[in-house]
Amino acid sequence: MVFDDDHIFVARVLSGDKASFSVLIERHHSAAIAFATRMLSRSEAEDVVQDALLSAFLGLRQLRRAESFKPWLLGIVANLCRTRLRQHRELHFDDRWGGSAVGGFSIEDAQPSAEIVHETRHLHSLVYAAIDALPGAQQDAVRMHYLEDLKISEIAILTGSPVGTIKARLHLARAKLRCALASQIDQMPLEATRGELTMIEVIAHDVILRAPKHEEAKWLPYGLDDKLGLFRVILLKQTEGNRILPIWVGPLEGHAIAAVIEKLPFQRPSTFHLTTALMEAGGMKLDKVAVTSLRDNVFYATMWVNAGGVQHEVDARPSDAITLALIQNAPMFVTEETFERAAPHVLVVDHELSGLEEFHQKALAEGKLEPESTEMAWRSYRSLSRAQ
Repeated sequence: MVFDDDHIFVARVLSGDKASFSVLIERHHSAAIAFATRMLSRSEAEDVVQDALLSAFLGLRQLRRAESFKPWLLGIVANLCRTRLRQHRELHFDDRWGGSAVGGFSIEDAQPSAEIVHETRHLHSLVYAAIDALPGAQQDAVRMHYLEDLKISEIAILTGSPVGTIKARLHLARAKLRCALASQIDQMPLEATRGELTMIEVIAHDVILRAPKHEEAKWLPYGLDDKLGLFRVILLKQTEGNRILPIWVGPLEGHAIAAVIEKLPFQRPSTFHLTTALMEAGGMKLDKVAVTSLRDNVFYATMWVNAGGVQHEVDARPSDAITLALIQNAPMFVTEETFERAAPHVLVVDHELSGLEEFHQKALAEGKLEPESTEMAWRSYRSLSRAQ
């Protein structure tokens, strides 16, 4: 059912008549539920639609075309559905081994600087102005696809247009936006147009682990000789400064990085050496890697891969990115934002590892780590004898 007068009720709500929003709910609640159940169960779809309606009510002033209330609402529903699906995947995948921070600690979000906020808002205003200048059909396609994250097939259903028509509208719109924005963006400060993060160059300072305090233990243990703790901690140190970022990884990842640092020969190619060989065969080169963010106590990394003169950004686990960087002699970085978010975990070079020990004891007390069967201490892998 088509409601051509949605814009009237949107205007009433914006003018202060909050009760008029109930009309919009009655009109589009069923369609929103039907749309959400294409991705989620019925009960989850109802929860998502309720959240979407609340978000729409609170953010109604962000709706730039009042007559497009329904596709705008369904765009919110689609985004919330994808978030719910992503949460399902994350609940069944334990990524501690790829690089994480010590759990159970509150880290306040780092706030962007006033300059970054100003530049970002200016860039957004340029983009929105360019979108507003597009013809109506192209503008709707751009908004639904790029701003509301709807698939082309979903836009076709909502607008009643063939998929080919939607693709053509997006193609024409991209060409017009490119021309409209080219001259404007060229006049902006370099930092705003490049969108680069502040990068702090680091080195792999050490790999530390839990080892028995009063008995012998060996590095690269085998079978029953393994007396080491479950985790390894990579210490990334600023090349120009004294901050050290500890990243907890699994034993296999930690041993691989330590082995590369020590330049140990491998009898057969490891996964990382094989990856390096495949990259070289394909004419690809690793330009740099960086630990770019910390979310929910899990670190995330990015690799910049050069293929035929074109640089690509590839998401990666920190342990994998660091290992490949060490093998290929690529520079390593940590973003300043990550250092700031991880502030409670960051160590200082000339201090003992007492801070890390405190985190470890707190995690044990909270049941996040298994109790140790013998008295253990943090040790560098270099301090252990090497297993044969």
